[in-house]
Order: sequence, then structure tokens, then C-alpha cells
Amino acid sequence: MTAQLGKGKARFAKRADVIAEEIKHWIVTETKRPGDRLPQESELTEAFATSRWTIREALKSLEVQGLIRIASGPDGGARIAEVSEQNAVQLLANFFYFRPLTVKHLYDLRLILEPILAEDAVGHLEDRHFQALEDTVRIARRDARTEDDRREQRAAELEFHNVLASASPNILLGFICRFINNLLNDWVVFNKTYVEPADRFTCENVEFHEALIEAFRRGNRESVARIMREHMRSAARHTHKLKGEISTTFLS
Repeated sequence: MTAQLGKGKARFAKRADVIAEEIKHWIVTETKRPGDRLPQESELTEAFATSRWTIREALKSLEVQGLIRIASGPDGGARIAEVSEQNAVQLLANFFYFRPLTVKHLYDLRLILEPILAEDAVGHLEDRHFQALEDTVRIARRDARTEDDRREQRAAELEFHNVLASASPNILLGFICRFINNLLNDWVVFNKTYVEPADRFTCENVEFHEALIEAFRRGNRESVARIMREHMRSAARHTHKLKGEISTTFLS
């Protein structure tokens, strides 16, 4: 099992880091799947001709990345894990912690990607997707009387787009769009919280979403892309009017 391990570049750079990379390469080349065991710690120590502590450091690095899970006990050890989207999104979001990301950056990208995503989803929406889309519209239609109500509305409006992303056959495009939606939901704050413009924003979102559902049901790719493009332009205008910006307190 460990015949190919320890034969790479593990003697250069930081030992534990390169060992972790070689284990990842081994997982792929040996077509290992989530749930499969890694070799025992003693086997890895022998294969890489290194110390137990270096192997543990390498395994800990893989565990932090979400690629393995380590359990103790008689049936313990390291097992391969599938990286969750939540972990991937969080690690990617960390990249922007100290970089000047703006709301305009997000909407510039949404204006390009969301119409493509929407058109891509035509013909791939099942009954469960349509039900989920209609559920988000129903939540967004409710009267918002408190800040919690508004947050729930906003989350539902973004979830509409996450449903479309989940239906897209392009998994990379879907992931990128969900990642942007996550940033909008978690990081963007509105400095103008006047009720009337905020309500107008929600009303327009609902109208666009209802029009999109109808176009999706008809299977009209051209209409879907056009409506989504108008929707993104409208959302960008409203966000600008409400002075939406990346929160400076998200780290706390």
C-alpha cells in the first residue's frame, strides 16, 4: 500500500508540508475515496524515513484542510474525507481578510456570471428546485417588521441564486456563484437602512425572481439570461443607493 509513498520530494522544503502534498498526490493516483484509510502512522514513518512527530504534523495539516479525519481508539487512525463546500468557502474567504474587496467587485462579477449561470441551469431544474425557488420567494414576500425579518428576507433572496447554482451542470461556476452569495450574505452591510428603499429593493427582487421562475418553466434560455442581467443591474443600483459595503467588523 505504501510502496509509492516516500519516493517524492519529501527531503526538501519543510518536511511535513511536502509529505502532506505527497500524501495528497498518492490519494489521487491510487484513486482513493472518502472513507478509505490512510496507512498507519508507523507505516508512514517508515515510508518517509522520518519521525513520528513530522508525520503527525503532516496529517494535522491534511486534517485542517478537511482532506482527512483522524480518530482515536481501536478503530482509529486517519481516513480520507471529502472536503465540504463550507470548509472550501471559508478557506477561500480567508484570502480576502486583509485585501481591499468592495461590493462593486462582487457585483461586477455577478453581472457577468449570474446570467451565464441562469442560462446554464435551464433544462436542469427539477421539481425540488422549483419548490425551493418558490419557497425563497414566499419568505421574501413577507412583511419585514424587524431587523431579523430583513435578514431572513435577504438570506432568502440570495438562496434563490444558490438553488440555481446547485442545479448548474458546471460545478465550478456554481461554486463561484455560491461563494459570492456567501460573501454578500455574511460581509455586506447597508449603511442606509431607510425602510422604503429597502422594501423597494426586496419588491424588485421578488418581481425578478417570479419572472425568472416563469421563464425557467418555459425553458426560454434567452429570456432567462436577459431577466437575470436586468436583475443584477437593479440589485447593484439598490445596493449602491443603500450604501452597501464590506463590513469592517467581520473579523469579530
